[in-house]
Amino acid sequence: MVLEITKNIPKPNWYVGLLFEEGYWFVQLIRQQQLTRFMPYTFNSDAVIASGGTSGWETPTDANARRYLEPQEEETIYQFFTGLAPSSAQLYLQYTQRVDRMNLITPRPVPGQIGFWDGESTKYRDPSPETELWTVRDIYPHFNVANVTDTNMPKESHVIVSSFWVTPYTYKVVSDKTKILQFLKKDKPATIVTMGDGDRPIKAPAWLLSNYQKWMVCPEDLKEA
Repeated sequence: MVLEITKNIPKPNWYVGLLFEEGYWFVQLIRQQQLTRFMPYTFNSDAVIASGGTSGWETPTDANARRYLEPQEEETIYQFFTGLAPSSAQLYLQYTQRVDRMNLITPRPVPGQIGFWDGESTKYRDPSPETELWTVRDIYPHFNVANVTDTNMPKESHVIVSSFWVTPYTYKVVSDKTKILQFLKKDKPATIVTMGDGDRPIKAPAWLLSNYQKWMVCPEDLKEA
């Protein structure tokens, strides 16, 4: 089976621009690890969730509290997609912690009618491209799942599981601002991703700013160029 996300996974030597609050950070992907499945991840400490209940906010970790969706080194970045089961389950996103994403109002009710993926739209074994996220060292998401039962169906408890389809890359930072502006003006092809929401991008981590802020380009620079 060809996964729907396959067409969205860049190959080595492709360019990717991540938009943080401080500006665009462009990298050229160098080494690509094979698509790595992390599954199943069971919410609520493997316990069932009652109808209408939620798991609470959590991020996948191992026994040593290492976060699976956060690169362990600064020299690596992750792209990943998320699947969900059962089909009626809803998944809500905070990225970073305590910052709601895909919401129209703040605070967002969970469960609710706004800002979630469900197991029907992003399947456990064939995740939707809409769930695409990128992470760097010190940046990672939190999730909350809800067991939502249709009003015409019996109220049943469920174990809710997710799958994460992760591609790690090493990279080289693009320092040529002329080339960066060409990417932003679409004169040259690249993948450009907002880290967070357009009106509230994530702040870049301290190590990234310390090493690379001089090569970041603010959206205002594009208007003036």
